[in-house]
Amino acid sequence: MIVKPFSPSPFTLGLEALLARLHPAHPQFPKFEQELKRQQAGDFGEQYIMNELQTLSTDFQLFHNVILPSVFAVQIDILIVTPNGIIILEIKNIKGTVLLKNNPRQLVRTTETGEVTVFTHPEIQLEQYIQGMKHFLQQHNITIPIYGAIVFPFNNVQIQREGEGLPILMAKDLPMYIHTLPLCTESTSIQNITSKIMKNIKTKTPYPLCRYYNIDINSIQMGIRCEKCLHYSMTRQKRTWHCANCQHTCVRAHIQALRDYYMLIGNTITNKQCRQLLNIENTHLAKRILQASCKVRGGSTKNRIYTLPELP
Repeated sequence: MIVKPFSPSPFTLGLEALLARLHPAHPQFPKFEQELKRQQAGDFGEQYIMNELQTLSTDFQLFHNVILPSVFAVQIDILIVTPNGIIILEIKNIKGTVLLKNNPRQLVRTTETGEVTVFTHPEIQLEQYIQGMKHFLQQHNITIPIYGAIVFPFNNVQIQREGEGLPILMAKDLPMYIHTLPLCTESTSIQNITSKIMKNIKTKTPYPLCRYYNIDINSIQMGIRCEKCLHYSMTRQKRTWHCANCQHTCVRAHIQALRDYYMLIGNTITNKQCRQLLNIENTHLAKRILQASCKVRGGSTKNRIYTLPELP
């Protein structure tokens, strides 16, 4: 059963918005392109594993991207709760040749072109998550075995390892790995564990990205981007938005612009900032849009501040 389904990482969504509104000549543009590719690869691998696990008939609860309060930072890619134990999966969607070194513990990736990149050994993160989960369960008087594994989703990687450590699996190994876990002698309800996890799950985002990456807000393209031709050429006509470039119309085109503003600039916005964002002059129209999409935070009528939610 899927309790917390897959969703793209906040970094992926934010970087997509950033690259759509940042001029390609910006000095950091290539860096953000590479970062987006890395985030998308991670998302793709995690989504693939989630889809694979959904096909199993085993009795378990499945979570994607779990952040829990604990003595150690806990941000788990995929969490599985079974009657025989909790399984924490650290997903690594990496191509090329991977060497997992023990002293010091590092992941060294070599691409087909010979480029070498050194990363933190995923076992270090996984050990931290296991300890963090133990601490979380102890706080809620729950006793159940905890397992962890590093999972590579695809066979486009050659893995070399120094010494022993936590299990390293390919995606196709997961069903047998779960099936062969030792039987648990503790009578712990997985529904109880699931309930405790869901009540304590936290959210974490890097927003606003302009502050996170120290980007000048003036570098961000204002306007409403047409979902068809991708030009910033949407204007208001009667009760809809009309693209002057391709003639596409959309009633809710402003929602994505407000979502971009939230991810890139901030979670508060004024009437004037809204008009600048949407390229409109009508203060009453901006007010109606903000009242329909936001919560009033305070300020005088003229300088009222609205709080943007995480828009659907």
